[in-house]
Amino acid sequence: MSKHNLIIYSLLLAAAPISVLADSSTTSATTVGMFSPPTAPSVGHRPGSPLSDYGLELNGDSGYAESYIPIPGMLLKSRMVGRVSDPDTEKYQANETATTVCTYYRVEKDDSQHELLREKPCKYEIVISEDNVGSKIRIEHYNETDMVSAPGYTPVPMVSEIHSIETKRIVKLSKDLSVISADKSLLMPGESAVVKLIVKDINNNPISNLNLQCGHFPTGSWNSRCDIKAGGNPGEYLQTVTYNGGSNG
Repeated sequence: MSKHNLIIYSLLLAAAPISVLADSSTTSATTVGMFSPPTAPSVGHRPGSPLSDYGLELNGDSGYAESYIPIPGMLLKSRMVGRVSDPDTEKYQANETATTVCTYYRVEKDDSQHELLREKPCKYEIVISEDNVGSKIRIEHYNETDMVSAPGYTPVPMVSEIHSIETKRIVKLSKDLSVISADKSLLMPGESAVVKLIVKDINNNPISNLNLQCGHFPTGSWNSRCDIKAGGNPGEYLQTVTYNGGSNG
């Protein structure tokens, strides 16, 4: 039985490097309005603090986990996952409503911050641009009391504690996304090979923590799943393919 060259197997990357784990997903110790005197009738009127995380979309594809690397062109979408109530507010049963405010910052390598966008109310999304390559994006959320819900008095404090999250550092991928090799060049029917991919950025640095998706067209000759796994080296990814036999490789 003749052998078939593994090169017949075409592995096309759909470049879905995915982004972002929040390096910090904790509530900031900074408290806006904390030092305002809580005089009656405003005792216990601090709004609850919003808890948030985020996801990424690329070309309309969503569902990417936070633990991946963000790249330019991705849509960064924050979302609320809960809230932390102020104990005094629960005790005094204040009835004010609040609106969530979002501020997006570019965080440079020296930890300096540059405001990119502030929204009230939040639209919860921002497009990652090439200007942000090499930096992180920090998202701050807090709730601000709606004055129309407090007729005749001024709630003190009017804003909640800040909740913040950060992406990983944004990278720009090389146009040549990967070097593809395999541990076998020829396969008999029923034999498998491991395809190895090395992914680098434009500065030739290997990139780990990507979510790679294969875009080949399956045929009866090949048995493979699009579950490319991380290898043991930086920027290395592995996929196992099996040749079933036949001439339509």
